[in-house]
Amino acid sequence: MSIKDVLKRLVAFLWLFKGMLLLSLVCAVLSVLLNVAAPLLIGNIIDHISSGMQKSQLFISIGLLVGMYILYSVFNWGMMAASNRIAFSSSSVLRRQLYAKLEQLPISFYDQNARGDLISRFINDIDFISDGFLQSLSTMLSGAATIILTFIFMIRINWIMTVIVVISAPFTYLVARVITVRTNRYFNEQANVLGKLNGFSEEMLSGIRSVKAFGYEKDAQKRFEDYNQQLYVSGVKSQFYGSLANPSTRFVMNTAYAIVGAVGAVLAFFGQITIGNISTFLMYSNLFSKPFTEITGVMTQLQSAISSGKRIFAIMDLPNQSDDHEQRALQLETGAVAFEHVSFAYDEKKPLMKDISLSIHPGSKVAVVGKTGAGKTTLVNLLMRFYDVNGGCIRIDGQRIDEVSRDSLRSQFGMVLQDTYLFEGTIAENIAYGKPTASREEIVEAAKKSGAHEFIIRLNRGYDTMLHANSNILSQGQRQLLSITRVLLMNPHILILDEATSSIDTVSEQHVNRAMELLMKGKTSFIIAHRLSTIVDADMILVMEQGTIIEQGTHEELLQRQGAYAQLFNSQFAS
Repeated sequence: MSIKDVLKRLVAFLWLFKGMLLLSLVCAVLSVLLNVAAPLLIGNIIDHISSGMQKSQLFISIGLLVGMYILYSVFNWGMMAASNRIAFSSSSVLRRQLYAKLEQLPISFYDQNARGDLISRFINDIDFISDGFLQSLSTMLSGAATIILTFIFMIRINWIMTVIVVISAPFTYLVARVITVRTNRYFNEQANVLGKLNGFSEEMLSGIRSVKAFGYEKDAQKRFEDYNQQLYVSGVKSQFYGSLANPSTRFVMNTAYAIVGAVGAVLAFFGQITIGNISTFLMYSNLFSKPFTEITGVMTQLQSAISSGKRIFAIMDLPNQSDDHEQRALQLETGAVAFEHVSFAYDEKKPLMKDISLSIHPGSKVAVVGKTGAGKTTLVNLLMRFYDVNGGCIRIDGQRIDEVSRDSLRSQFGMVLQDTYLFEGTIAENIAYGKPTASREEIVEAAKKSGAHEFIIRLNRGYDTMLHANSNILSQGQRQLLSITRVLLMNPHILILDEATSSIDTVSEQHVNRAMELLMKGKTSFIIAHRLSTIVDADMILVMEQGTIIEQGTHEELLQRQGAYAQLFNSQFAS
């Protein structure tokens, strides 16, 4: 995406605030008009003093000058306030749109991108955009008005000196242009490295126990220092080369200022201009050059905003997950599930599933077993439509799941994963995550069924105890119990249990198993299991290998075949 395209899209966000933009523009013009008119009054005061001005007239002129500068300050404040409002409001809108976009992207996007980098784009990059707008918007508005008005006043005083000042302006722009073009790549590199550093830091801090357990501290420190050094180098280069713009343009404008002063002295010697007009013109010369130096001074922030804008729009331009809200809702009656010649691949060059056909009766307890990477979780991902099949179809009660809305499909499933996740909020809010309208009585009843009630009431605030995403006040087993309690409260029609009891002690597992038996009664259930002792009573066991179902049947049937399942089972109970 080119710089021009990024700027167009950033300006489009500004246009959402036309009212504030107009207010800022009016304040900018009025403040500049007063600021430009003041030197003219100063020049007149100088000329009148030299010709014998009365004290009363002098005091009136000075009072008028003070009033003009007070009004200038008021309008300048109004311009800055409006510009700030525009900058922060536009970044707020952009952040909301980015969040909405992230919710519309498919699961595959999150599987391929680091969370820390996404967080960096969501927070840091949008802050850079806001800062760039905040610095450049007010500067450019007032700068444009200053250039136009000072030119008008200068040309009325003396056209020769005006030509000298105006000719120096393109040189100022060219110097700034050469510098900013060269620094643009450093700002892009800085934004990308910052995203990598945030992603790595988030990963290390989230897994700090594993880092310490495996003695990875030194390696982690080395990788961090590498990223940090890259950020340092790109940051120093971008800031150094970006900072050259301001002094370089100041040198050009100061040179022009000196030439104008010399020309004015010559003209005054021949009586073509007064001393007061020379003073006024030199002030105008300074005012005319000031916007160029200020604009080049904010180019560093603007370059950061453009680089961050590229990263934001790279996500905004990604294709959304197909919209299915207008599709009909899934009408579930019995819970029969059928795979019909299903094919799937995460990577088109590496097919995973080929021509899978499977029929599961309503209310069946189906266990899925196999070695790590066999495709067990993929089967669940396809059922939940986290991924869509590449060929064939999946039906629930005869309805193709790709022809119904995802919301209606997923509302029929209850899912308990091996890796639990608790959100910031109370224990009661975490339990009711899938059913926000649940009463406290329903929440307590579900917790009693799962066996979580006993440890919850021993906490200081019971069900009102606050939890955080990485809270350490609960053991892994207790966290798993809360996750299971969520599903118990939802009472879904179809269950997916991915090693749901793997982190629970034996006593707690007995409570959970009894609750699960009650919950699974009459419901179609899919159980991903590594401990085969937990699924010996399953109505159907699917043995998977490299994405293919190589065996299926009951526990006794599969043992009698002496195939892959029998080898797995015997390897666990060989002793």
